[in-house]
Amino acid sequence: MSTTLPDSATVAELEPVTHAELIDYFHQGGKPASAWRVGSEFEAFVVERTSGRAISYQEPGGIRDLLQALVNRFGWQPHYRGDRLSMLTRGGATVSLEPGGQVEFSSPPVSNIIELDSEYSRYRSDVQAVLDPRLVMIAAGVTPFATIEEIPPPVRRRHQLMAQYLPARCTMAIHMMQATASTQSTFDYADEADAIRKFTTALTLGPVINALWGNSPLYAGEATGWVSYRGKIWQGMDPQRCGLLQDLLAEGFHFGSWTEYLLDRPLLFAVRDGQYIQADGQTFREYMVHGIDGHFPTVADWEVHISTVFPEVRLKQFLEVRGADANPPPLSLAVPTFWKGLLYDADSLAEAAALAKNFAPAELPKLFELASQEGLAAVWSGQTLLEWARRLTDVSLEGLRKQAERTGTPDERGYLQPVQVILERGTSPGAELASAAPHTVEKVLKRLEVQ
Repeated sequence: MSTTLPDSATVAELEPVTHAELIDYFHQGGKPASAWRVGSEFEAFVVERTSGRAISYQEPGGIRDLLQALVNRFGWQPHYRGDRLSMLTRGGATVSLEPGGQVEFSSPPVSNIIELDSEYSRYRSDVQAVLDPRLVMIAAGVTPFATIEEIPPPVRRRHQLMAQYLPARCTMAIHMMQATASTQSTFDYADEADAIRKFTTALTLGPVINALWGNSPLYAGEATGWVSYRGKIWQGMDPQRCGLLQDLLAEGFHFGSWTEYLLDRPLLFAVRDGQYIQADGQTFREYMVHGIDGHFPTVADWEVHISTVFPEVRLKQFLEVRGADANPPPLSLAVPTFWKGLLYDADSLAEAAALAKNFAPAELPKLFELASQEGLAAVWSGQTLLEWARRLTDVSLEGLRKQAERTGTPDERGYLQPVQVILERGTSPGAELASAAPHTVEKVLKRLEVQ
């Protein structure tokens, strides 16, 4: 989810925005290949080591104290909402809080996976140095032992408004907000045509990726029957702002159609004078016509609005690929590596796009359901998702090889070694965890620990 501070707009961004400017916003994101970067967001839960209990923001040794210790010892800069310490920044990296107290590390945009690895490793080292010994940081698609009733409510105003709005539209809203975690990756594009290729390919292949990184078979200490229970939860989310956008894919995705889609999404909230306010569910299109309390939307409002839709792939002025369960490193680092191999080499992108044609837009919800429940064992078009994942991994590996050869930079294929282990084993991480009964707290948390 977005970590943008709502009061950071420039004077130019405070002017009412026009329809043409909404579309041009995405054109302005285009960059030459030499300027392409990659970033990642790694979400994790902080839980009690002996019970798996979710840790609250304010309890002694809890989330607030963890953030403050990072500020005191490692030079992270604090950012407050009122009197609450809610975000840290350092050199382009960000640490922020998700609705259930999940701690999210967002890397700065970097040139290669080696730099990303360095940034993420430094952050993890910081956390391990200050984390209360009774606690452990874990990475899974769903928190394995705490129930939704046991997870403390959101402390950020943005999330509180979401918690008021979403449950009336989807039964699993609070589970999504407070009990799930993922790894998300960001990529640049050259122009509209390149953005179209990358967006449609990544969105269509998303279910296969969810199977490959599916890592949430447990909830409330019990087996769920799903390799990715996170995938199950997201299937029940607000269809007006989530999902696989199969209608948009079928009609033809481009900047104009994406803009029209966003214009017709209801606002979760608006931001005025640095404060989040309720928007009563009017669409952004209606906001442009009628305003809210005499105010009309700006480019800054457009950016906030984009951050409140949650499809499996989201276009801002970069591409955000969202659909992998959280996993501990090194498997988590393989997520941006995998997509970099597919998206940043023209031949590999073309080959991936050709493979994606095997998955028709109308069939994507069913494919996503199968991938979430059965993982790599699921069968589609006569092949298991394991076989599809192997083919895509080969394409990614070749893309990474060619990128290193073309740019004279270090070969990043080693970061896909954890994926190759999964492919040799033939089972998703969640299937492997589900089979490792009994699911004692000590045993499960040890497997999921972020170190």
